[in-house]
Amino acid sequence: MTVWIDGGGARQAAGLRPVHDREKAARMLAGYATRRTGDMDVHYRRVNGDDAAVLFADDAPYAVMVMDLTPDGDRVRGVYAVTHPAKLTHVRADEEDPEQAPAQ
Repeated sequence: MTVWIDGGGARQAAGLRPVHDREKAARMLAGYATRRTGDMDVHYRRVNGDDAAVLFADDAPYAVMVMDLTPDGDRVRGVYAVTHPAKLTHVRADEEDPEQAPAQ
């Protein structure tokens, strides 16, 4: 498993290199989750054609995360996260989530 985080220097990220190894990646992601203070909301929607978890802090986009699964879908091969504020300007909290959108 590999984790890529694009903070662009504006937010603390994993560094300039991806984090490899399932245990290292899990520790890093758990560490980020425990350091964040305040309320975070998670919205699930499609971003650039991929299913994603979009995290909001105080109604402002904080991160977009996409998981790459193995072909059988039982394991995570990679996690891609964008946390750079300039790259999140198109993400809005008031968009409808796919699960809540009316059936067509």
